[in-house]
Amino acid sequence: MKSSALIAAIAVGALATALAKPSSALPAGWLQAGNPKADCESSVVIAAGAPSPKVFNIDCKSGDQGFQTLMQQIAATDYAGKRVRLSAQVRGEKIDGWGGVWMRSDSGQRTATAFDNMKDRPLTGEFSWKPAEVVLDIPADATTLSFGFLLEGSGRLQATRFQLDVVPNTTPTTGQGSVPPLRRQAQNLTPP
Repeated sequence: MKSSALIAAIAVGALATALAKPSSALPAGWLQAGNPKADCESSVVIAAGAPSPKVFNIDCKSGDQGFQTLMQQIAATDYAGKRVRLSAQVRGEKIDGWGGVWMRSDSGQRTATAFDNMKDRPLTGEFSWKPAEVVLDIPADATTLSFGFLLEGSGRLQATRFQLDVVPNTTPTTGQGSVPPLRRQAQNLTPP
């Protein structure tokens, strides 16, 4: 992923976290976040043939270019300094944009000290239930772990059976790892 795309993805993730709000339609611990102007509905639905009787559901109307996520945010205490895998079972219908399972660690005021949203291997189109996962090395100084699944653009993405596990260091990582710190000084204020 190019650094500009990574920075944009992190900014969207940070904004989504800031705008996150609990929903009475979601189980305790889950938040809905994203673009408040997006024409999307997030809910828990009954799904015949799914890996569980009820599944999380993000449904964005045709032509929508918004962004929606269902997520949790927890203290990173039990995961700091470890390799962590977030996995889920996912299903997609008419995804015109892209979707993914995602995880991000923050260390105090530094956001996205580790990050992966599957943008480099997006969930698109139509697909039956299948596994999706992200694996990150969570920095030892991580304070917060945020995770969930997202849909950008129109379509429906469903997810269930989330698992958050510490895995051996032999498990390959999927994310970009630590984001380089921002420069302290502006550069090239006039084109060279």
